[in-house]
Amino acid sequence: MLRDFTCYPHISELPGHYVLYWEIKGHNNDDISELINTNVLVECCSVIEESLDALYKRFRSKDGSIGALEIRVVQKGTFDSLMEYFIAQGASLAQYKTPRCIKSPEALEVLENRVIARFLSDKLPHVDSTLW
Repeated sequence: MLRDFTCYPHISELPGHYVLYWEIKGHNNDDISELINTNVLVECCSVIEESLDALYKRFRSKDGSIGALEIRVVQKGTFDSLMEYFIAQGASLAQYKTPRCIKSPEALEVLENRVIARFLSDKLPHVDSTLW
């Protein structure tokens, strides 16, 4: 089950690509590293890319100016730590929501320090050539 997520546009390398940070949990709060199925998560990357708009698919498949979408699985409790970081920066606990896109280098560091696995899509998304 997906507990929480956020994303980050990783542009420090070319081509840039989107990174999704996922905190997942099992049915009984099992050790998540034992539950990670590489094939399933690589397929998740591909399915997400297929769901994005035609412009993204064109830049990814035809132009090559966007790299493969990446999912980074983070340790249990990572999004609690992220919330604690933002509250320490002055965010209201009562109104806190996980940001869906991370911009703060310090917040990104909270996530990066807890990454336990990385997955990239292994195929290009289908581009409808009638649109271009």
